[in-house]
Amino acid sequence: MSPTEGPDAERLFGIFLDLVKIDSESCHEAGVRDYIREFCTALNFAVHEDGTAAATGGECGNLVVRVPAGAFSPLPPVMLCAHMDTVSPGNGVIPFDAGDRYISISETVLGADCKAALAAILSVAEYLKEMGGPHRALELVFTVQEEPGLIGARHLDRSLLDCQWGIVLDGSGPVGGIVVRAPSQDQFRFIVKGRAAHAGVEPEKGANAIGCAAGAIAGLKLGRLDETTTLNVGLISGGEAVNIVPELAMVEGELRSHSDKRMERERATVIESFERAAAEWGCELEAEVVRSFEQFELDPGATPVRSLAAALRECGFEAVLTASGGGSDANIMNRRGLEVAVMNIGLVNAHSKDEYMMKDELYGIARVIARLTYTAGTEGGGKG
Repeated sequence: MSPTEGPDAERLFGIFLDLVKIDSESCHEAGVRDYIREFCTALNFAVHEDGTAAATGGECGNLVVRVPAGAFSPLPPVMLCAHMDTVSPGNGVIPFDAGDRYISISETVLGADCKAALAAILSVAEYLKEMGGPHRALELVFTVQEEPGLIGARHLDRSLLDCQWGIVLDGSGPVGGIVVRAPSQDQFRFIVKGRAAHAGVEPEKGANAIGCAAGAIAGLKLGRLDETTTLNVGLISGGEAVNIVPELAMVEGELRSHSDKRMERERATVIESFERAAAEWGCELEAEVVRSFEQFELDPGATPVRSLAAALRECGFEAVLTASGGGSDANIMNRRGLEVAVMNIGLVNAHSKDEYMMKDELYGIARVIARLTYTAGTEGGGKG
């Protein structure tokens, strides 16, 4: 076997099946943390856990694993990053081998987002240990609480990293796609305070908080606002009983855009719609809008883009530069002094019970990052 063919496919699939069986919904990633730590310690790799758990209240922190270069190299390590958490329902996954793909036969997601990437990274790390050769040193970064808003990446202890660039393995779509542009995200929450009253006897004495919230939402255009901007209301709650004019309602949602100017304009539109409805319905309003992450855009000549594209082509994939509507740990890392591209990992129907993972895509991920570690062994490092 040549040192760039990649790890054994059956070994890779076995690691993937191990991982998807471990419960790891956001904030509860300790089981996956323990698996990775044991796996990498057995290979004599240094494993560090940062202090993110104390800051977030989760079960564990982010992991940083150091994989030494296969031969002496003055080049800084390359980062490979994936998150350890899954969305809900993600506990009690029963994976099933459907021939050309893996599916879940339980009422859960499969968890290929992002355990396909975890499996590929771990199998390649093991493969590099076995094969040796002039491969680049690696820093493997496994983050927590990515799904609720990139929380783990935001708290990552940057002092643990010596890398200058890297790849986040977390993109939807077939292997070959390289995400070079992703949006900012604002999350908003509005608490509408009305007045309770008997709905059948004296409704005129009440101020209907749910009606106010509904009026505010009706004044908004939801969904895709333009090719790079989206607005969504995802949660609404309130009321106590059908015969009580509801005193409280809460509305939560998100706004995303690649354009800061459009972001500001739509943020103002959302707030104005709720303020207008509150005045009309005689309600009080509490508004909170929080920036979850910032947009990023990489030049096609940036080191991670060039390096990943070369590895993809050498493994027989067409490299395609894309923009994404989703955020990833790369949004945080590109704002913290690193140059980071996102690799598509073949995710299909992620965040749903219909999620599946094609075997050839999973093996393709591993082949590509194995190739990347070898071709990057002679790359000059730093900015592209």
